Amino acid sequence: MAAVVQIIGYYGAAPGTKTALTVQRYCTDNQRDPGLAFPCNVPPSGMTYYSYWVFTGAEIVGGTYSQLSNWRWFTPGSIKNDWSGMVQVALKDTGDPGCPVGNYAPPAGVQGQYGYDIMDPGHGVPYFKNDVIGCADADLYTTTNPLVFDRTVFTPQSASKITKLVCHQYVLEDDTTFGEKGELSNGIRWQEI
Repeated sequence: MAAVVQIIGYYGAAPGTKTALTVQRYCTDNQRDPGLAFPCNVPPSGMTYYSYWVFTGAEIVGGTYSQLSNWRWFTPGSIKNDWSGMVQVALKDTGDPGCPVGNYAPPAGVQGQYGYDIMDPGHGVPYFKNDVIGCADADLYTTTNPLVFDRTVFTPQSASKITKLVCHQYVLEDDTTFGEKGELSNGIRWQEI
């Protein structure tokens, strides 16, 4: 039997509440899926708006395995074409771009209006906002070129079975098409022995 892994997100005030995911919606509130409440808004001319940032990771919840490692996150690579906005993903100057669970920061912004940029100097994610590298276009990370966000090797004896977290958010320019967007299927995969 292989390892049993679930996809998770973190929400709420720090230190965050771990939530198993089947859906994760970009919105302007600190919720996993508020439906059509708290939508991402197209900004006025010359401005950029952001969704609240979200954190996505994986948790080993059972099964039989020796090691799990090389945790990778990917998108379909077509977000800009499908949605007309873009999704940005946080990177690090050194080390894995995944955020340790202990460094989770609740999303911030003006509820129902816009979120702050992950890299915002005053309101961004403390774990990322002072790095030079900044964020990348999530369309760059596909099944053939995924983002390796955590190189940790997990064994049955590992104290924690939760990976680092990918931090990402939807970015809307003033030319972003208004309206509900179709489903987007991002994924996480890993190596297992």
